Amino acid sequence: MTSSPSSGAAARGSEIQSVARAATVLGMVVDSERGLTTTEIAKRTGLTVSTVHRLAHTLTTSNLLCRDPHTERFLAGPVLLRLARKALGASGVPEAADVLKELADRTGETASIGMRRGDEVLVVLSVPSTRALRYTGRPGTRVPLLESAIGAAVVAFGPDPVGHAAEVLTRAGEDASATWVTEIDLLATQFRGYAVFDDPRDPSLRAVAAPVLGASEHVRLGVEIQGPASRLADERLDELGATVAAAAGALEGLPVSMAFGDFG
Repeated sequence: MTSSPSSGAAARGSEIQSVARAATVLGMVVDSERGLTTTEIAKRTGLTVSTVHRLAHTLTTSNLLCRDPHTERFLAGPVLLRLARKALGASGVPEAADVLKELADRTGETASIGMRRGDEVLVVLSVPSTRALRYTGRPGTRVPLLESAIGAAVVAFGPDPVGHAAEVLTRAGEDASATWVTEIDLLATQFRGYAVFDDPRDPSLRAVAAPVLGASEHVRLGVEIQGPASRLADERLDELGATVAAAAGALEGLPVSMAFGDFG
């Protein structure tokens, strides 16, 4: 018996929905700290327990998930872990971590990579300084775009820096005087080739950053070192700025931003 076009469309729609649901379950299990039970997955997804049971059973049979026999929690399976290792190897993240480690060793300060996300900078990788007095970078930290050295470097080397900064400050509710000060800082950043940011909330803290340039005019990533202003003194800025810029250059061409979910 030949199926009608409408029944075929319904079947295709059902298949796509199943894939989407399976992807949701996989993502939730991977993001959980100790795995999830069938009931917990059902509560988080809004799916019925029977639907979750079927999905999880299929994913477990395919080795994308596995189940702890003692807790009955679903965990990432061997196939999923193998895919993750391959993806990490192709992401450029290990190479980026090596660049940061070398930068931290050469400067003695905490080195970080940040990515622009809207009007913020998200810290995605960080290697802390080994000195007793140091700034400890925290991946996952978000800071306003123009309140960080990375943000200043990203904007300064992107298209229409002054106009772009004015838009960001307007959205943040800043007045014209803030725009003027920021314009001066951006022009100085372009001239030097690196950004310097003194934290207004902590004058003893200073950061030096450079943009990761690529084929696109839309700069998304930056590299910075951050530490006590006494160690990042004015007379050392050109030396430190050149070192940070060299590290940023070493990251060009690596698909680091895609590894952290930035496809813009």
